[in-house]
Amino acid sequence: MYNYFETTADIGIIAFGKNLEESFENSARALSNIMVDIDSIEKVEKHSFNIISEDLFGLLYDFLTELLILHDSELLIFSEFDVKIEKNECYELSCTAIGDIYSKDKYEPKEEVKAITYHKMEIINNENCWKTQFIVDL
Repeated sequence: MYNYFETTADIGIIAFGKNLEESFENSARALSNIMVDIDSIEKVEKHSFNIISEDLFGLLYDFLTELLILHDSELLIFSEFDVKIEKNECYELSCTAIGDIYSKDKYEPKEEVKAITYHKMEIINNENCWKTQFIVDL
């Protein structure tokens, strides 16, 4: 589950999950849904990647930025995410994302996301519910 909140010229995302991984997955879904209707994305392409960061804020930022880079450089758009997070010396995230190659003919664009920001970023664990919050630059 995810919600949006308004900011000046940007959009905020609040995502929830029963665990940290699910809140990251829902953050990614919300990000994709800003760009195109997430329910319309066909599941024909699979892409896996790993992220390492010293803290959770950096991990969330780097994870979402990697999705934007894949969209911009390889024209990939995803609707399904399988995220695993481990804490060793650093936080390590592995993700398998499923979606399609983006085409304006196939997927009607909604908004162009330029970047993820740290502004108002939160990662909170409250009684078996994780919440991630961040703002995207449009």
